[in-house]
Amino acid sequence: MSVSSAKPLSSRNWFSKASAGSVFGLGLTFAIAGIIGLLIHSDAMPMSASGQLLMWLIPTLWIAILGACFMFRSGLRAWAVLGALNIVLWGVFFTMRATFS
Repeated sequence: MSVSSAKPLSSRNWFSKASAGSVFGLGLTFAIAGIIGLLIHSDAMPMSASGQLLMWLIPTLWIAILGACFMFRSGLRAWAVLGALNIVLWGVFFTMRATFS
């Protein structure tokens, strides 16, 4: 497939893409922050360096995911891919949490 025959990105379905990025993006953000928290052995103290890292990571990741959700071809694909990523990353998080405990 050549580059010229590819379907161009459009602003159609912007609401479904934005809602997928908002809802599933937040879930992805928490899953990623949880995985990173397990990897760096973060404690529950919000004023520690690891706590600050995770607190500043959450809005940064969420904004990045919300911005990237408009790269999907359709709203349905955004919901499907972000939903599947949520299932996978939350599975990884719970597996890591059970293993590290």
